[in-house]
Amino acid sequence: MRKRARRVILFVVVLLLAGGAWQLGRVMWERRSADLTQQALDLLPQVAQRIRDFHRVKVDDGRKVWEVAAKEAQYFQEDQVVVVKQPLVSFYVKDGRVVSLRGDEGKVTLGKRDLQQVEVSGGIEVDLGEYALSTDYARYERDPGVILAPGSVHIRSDDFDLHGRDMRIDVEQQRLNLNEQVETTLWPNA
Repeated sequence: MRKRARRVILFVVVLLLAGGAWQLGRVMWERRSADLTQQALDLLPQVAQRIRDFHRVKVDDGRKVWEVAAKEAQYFQEDQVVVVKQPLVSFYVKDGRVVSLRGDEGKVTLGKRDLQQVEVSGGIEVDLGEYALSTDYARYERDPGVILAPGSVHIRSDDFDLHGRDMRIDVEQQRLNLNEQVETTLWPNA
């Protein structure tokens, strides 16, 4: 009886050790595979830098002008383009208000150490103070200082709900134009 119990216990111990060794081998294989993939990506000639927790700010006369933050970025030096994941782009208007643009991914074009253009796509949210705006694609152009969203746009506040297409926001004046298929629902004040 004792001999049989020892065999069962020995069998269970061997089985647990084999399972642990298999699990350890699988984890090490996955890590090695991920490391090789990362090394291959790092060797790509067009990528000058890969940056985690990317953050850039332009300050002019002690005042923030714009700020770009992202979870991850790849800087392409030849094109002066930064491809970003989960970007947050903020524009600081002279009167103290902030216009923020957030999305899943984007492309930031730099020139002469300044922000020239930003393209953001996927689950975009634009914060315009008391108004929240959502769309699928938006682009900021430094000259003339506008945010453009050619597709469907949804704007909400406590007072109204607005849908439309082909939006243009003048960042400095915080003026918004919707040019197509505009529908508005007004909510009476409580």
